[in-house]
Formats: sequence, C-alpha cells, structure tokens
Amino acid sequence: MIIPINKHLNLVKSKRAGFPYCYCVLIKDQTRVLIDSGCSSNIAAELREQGLDIVINTHFHWDHTRQNQNIGQVQIWCHGLDAAGIRSANVHMERYGFNAFAEEDMGRLFIQVNGITDRPVHRELKDNEILDLGKVRLKVIHTPGHTPGHCVLFEEHSGILISGDIDLSAWGPWYLHICSDLDDYLNSIEKCMELKPGLVISGHKGIIEPDLGARFIAYRDQILHKEEEVLGALDRPISLEELSLLRLFYGFKIKSDRYLQFWEKQGVYLHLQRLIRQGLVQKEPDTDLYYRI
Repeated sequence: MIIPINKHLNLVKSKRAGFPYCYCVLIKDQTRVLIDSGCSSNIAAELREQGLDIVINTHFHWDHTRQNQNIGQVQIWCHGLDAAGIRSANVHMERYGFNAFAEEDMGRLFIQVNGITDRPVHRELKDNEILDLGKVRLKVIHTPGHTPGHCVLFEEHSGILISGDIDLSAWGPWYLHICSDLDDYLNSIEKCMELKPGLVISGHKGIIEPDLGARFIAYRDQILHKEEEVLGALDRPISLEELSLLRLFYGFKIKSDRYLQFWEKQGVYLHLQRLIRQGLVQKEPDTDLYYRI
C-alpha cells in the first residue's frame, strides 16, 4: 500500500512492519527514490513497474534491504560504513556476531533462510551530504549505534525526519548484535531530538507526529533502564550466560527461540562493555565472570 504524506513523499506499507519487513518511503520527484526496500514482493513489483532511479538504504539490515535486487535497474546508495554489510553476505553474518560468539553454523542458516546474498552498493553516502532530488532536498545525517553506518534523512523544509531504525517503538532501541554501540546510539538519539522534527517516519512504526520530544526521551531511556538492571544484578560475580537469563529484551519468548537467546546474550554483552568503559564493572581475569566495582 502506498499512502501519500505530502506532494512528493509517500509511505510504503506492507502487511507487516516487523522483521523481515519495514515501512519504506517513496519520493516522487525529478529523481524517483525509495528509502529502504523492506517491502513485500507484490509492492516491489508495483514499484518496479512505476520506475525508480535510486534506493537509499538507511543501513545494511535485511529488513531494510530485502528488495534491493528486485526493484529494477536502480542505483543503491548507503553510508560507507554499512556498504560492506550489503555487498557481502559473509560480512552481513559477521556483523550479527555469529563469528565472534562461535555460532557460524547458525549464522549460515540465518543467511540461507533469509536469502541474503552479495549485492551492489553504487554510492557511499557521507554525513551532512545534501541529496537534491528536485523539489525535495534530503540531508544525510550519520546516526551510528544501531549499526556503524546507520543514517537518518531530514527534509528540512517540511521538518520530516525519515528515521530508519531509530524507530521510536515502545519496545525500545535494538542493539543486540556485535556491531552495535550503545554510546553511539545514545548520541544519535540526542542528535535526532535536536533536529526538532515536526513529523517522523519510522522504519517500524510508520508516521509519528504527536509528542515527539517525549517519544525520543522514552526511547533513549529504554537503554538506560536496561543498563540499571544489568548493574543491579552484579552484586556478586556472575557470568554472561547467567545475566542473559534476566530476559531484559525478549522476556520468556527466548525459551523457545535459539536466535532470540543469541541476540539477548549480545545485548547484555554490549551493556557490560559500556559499564566497563565507565569504570563501574570489571571482568575477573581468565574467567567469564563480571562484578560491580
């Protein structure tokens, strides 16, 4: 479904907005652009029939790039730090942490089941670059944290922020793989707040307009609340595996899903690394035990 937002911007909505799909944005201007391609195959066919010039991926994740190769003869643009995750299925797998946590077999299955292949990126975007599409001018703003090269796109004239996976969901920020960075994520959320957008188009919530300042703060604070829970559990030396049983992210869903257990473990690991950098936590030498200082 293609839903007009204004004269040039349109929301592209599939039946589902969660992985492996997302909300996309179609810009009908002198240059026809699709921002993210995580739509269903029938919508991809419709867009291919209408004709596109460029697909801009906010980041490398499959739910934002799944139709890159099915959308027609288009240019694919993405920030340079995420381009490798699109160009190489192996890099895609590595960035999810499968190699770092000795789960290569699970990683290969993830790639195979989702049909992730090596795909081109024709142009690497840079922070603060202005994309002139005709009447619409988009500012590229590098907002790492979710992934190293995650970007939002700001249409300054209308105050519309296309926020990718700074998605303002009640669930909170997703940073459950090894290439995420919590300090960067917090800074990127602040950067989006400082833009003071009038309307946000979220990769998984669609159009968000009211109470945006409060929404950004609540979204940011999800990271800080989870960090407090991790720190609170460190009243004795405790392993990463034990801390993962706190189920901070997926609750009891993780009992029956090996992938959710894997993401959960990495999320806790990233919190521990940030707490170590802050001088609040240490890891016992030659063990997998962490404790609060």
